[in-house]
Amino acid sequence: MESYVHPLDLGKETLPALFTYPFRYTAHPLCERAAALVADEVQRMGFSEGKMFGVLVVKTSRDESLTSRGELDGSLLFLAAYSGQLLGSYHHPWFVPPVVDYLDPDSFFQREQAEIVAISRRMEEMSGSEERRRWQLRVALLRSEREAAVAEAKRAYAEGKIKREEKREEEKSKREKGERESGEREDEKNLAADLIKESQQQKADIQRAKQLHKEEIAALEALLTEHNATYRALYDERKQRSEALQQWLFRQFNFLNARGECKNLLEIFAPSAASSCGQESCTSAVVPPSGAGECCAPKLLQAAFRLGLQPVAMAEFWLGPSKPGHYRQPGAFFPACRSKCYPILGHMLQGLNVEPDPARHYENRELEPIKVLWEDEHLAVVYKPEGWCSIPGKSDQPNLLDECFRLWPEISGSVIVHRLDQDTSGVMVIAKNALVHRALGQQFEQREVKKRYVALLEGTLTVTRGEICLPLGPDLENMPHQQVDFDNGKEAVTRFEVVAVEQSGNVTRVFFYPQTGRTHQLRVHSAAPEGLNAPIVGDRLYGHVADRLYLHAESIKFVHPLTKEEMHFCLPAPF
Repeated sequence: MESYVHPLDLGKETLPALFTYPFRYTAHPLCERAAALVADEVQRMGFSEGKMFGVLVVKTSRDESLTSRGELDGSLLFLAAYSGQLLGSYHHPWFVPPVVDYLDPDSFFQREQAEIVAISRRMEEMSGSEERRRWQLRVALLRSEREAAVAEAKRAYAEGKIKREEKREEEKSKREKGERESGEREDEKNLAADLIKESQQQKADIQRAKQLHKEEIAALEALLTEHNATYRALYDERKQRSEALQQWLFRQFNFLNARGECKNLLEIFAPSAASSCGQESCTSAVVPPSGAGECCAPKLLQAAFRLGLQPVAMAEFWLGPSKPGHYRQPGAFFPACRSKCYPILGHMLQGLNVEPDPARHYENRELEPIKVLWEDEHLAVVYKPEGWCSIPGKSDQPNLLDECFRLWPEISGSVIVHRLDQDTSGVMVIAKNALVHRALGQQFEQREVKKRYVALLEGTLTVTRGEICLPLGPDLENMPHQQVDFDNGKEAVTRFEVVAVEQSGNVTRVFFYPQTGRTHQLRVHSAAPEGLNAPIVGDRLYGHVADRLYLHAESIKFVHPLTKEEMHFCLPAPF
């Protein structure tokens, strides 16, 4: 057996009936046990940086009936992987190999990449060529001398023209007064001829000045043109070879699935490319994201399928410190990334019995109903239990907007003034017409609405109160996650207050007073190392999964848009 296949004690655990849905899951105890072994190995290796790791629990038998304890062919096994490189290498015997090792010095990729680098180096040399610089300076000098000569010739012509006009006017005046003798009239003719000749000579001087250094400039410009043509040819060659190498590499990433079918990255991403460009066939638009195929999940499944092992459960987890702007609790389990892995795993999981998407688990549950806490003809205040969406989503899950139209068929307008996450419970205000919606919206925009949330955080905080100011923006490679983004993020401010330490110091109850309303603001400000570094209990995106997200919008204060009465509603948290 390969060195990266490790035994795993089944213990008292029961194998899962379905394979892990990798984009939202609760880690199976077997995966937790395997992850602990990986953490020990990583510590032994002396690796201390932050990185995503993954484990895949497998069995040697493909007989679907052998799923209960004691019926396996030999020991239960697990594979381990890391995303990208570890300690500068794709190869560590304890971990599965990469799907493609394009860093192998003898690989076609490296040889071709070396040629491309050589072209780039030659282009840099040509750009910084001392000879080219001398040519350019010489051409600039010669052109400057020519321009100066032309300017001087034009100046002399202009001055001469003025003097010639003065002489002609003087001769004309004498002629009109009849002051000339016969001999003088002959002199006048000679003068006129001389003036014409002088003008012609000065014009000729201008033309000669324009031709100054013409041959030398032309010769130097020919050298520069040849140099630039060579540079452009190198640029085109580098671009063509780079694009061809990229396409070649995409074709080398061939992924198996449980049915034994194989597809490369171009084939896998082609449907999404065709959809985005609106054509049935759009291969020119197929550009898989950078790093596609180098994450843990594809590497693990590829290794298992190559060895004929049957996947049982899978999980990815973070070890080491978080990277700036990102929040990664050491040891916390995370879903596979969607931008790179969603299309790949969509292919690789075919043939496996996979769990349904847990994000849709509310669809199979009877949710607590929406409760109307107070209402008049203009607005209403309601309690949204966890599980309800604020607005309709991509699926048919219950949402507050549809429920409002059911409760009040006569209402119109946008209705929803502010939102709560699906997993968050709490108090919300509803507008029954566009006028009230607009007025309440202005109160939210001007930060006149006062809200208080209660949450349970993992662990104990070292401070009792404070303010978190961390700008937030979307994590585009891992939607719907948000992240701390000091460069492009929007202002996000949260005041907090510790209420109590509970459960023998394992949980801290806090009040949150959000001053802004960014997506996942309280969840990120809690989990981020730059914030409280304490995820909300049950936060499956930024912490650990529990029976629910322990975040509740407990209180809201606002001014009634029509009566101008200050309204205050409070509903204690159900936890």
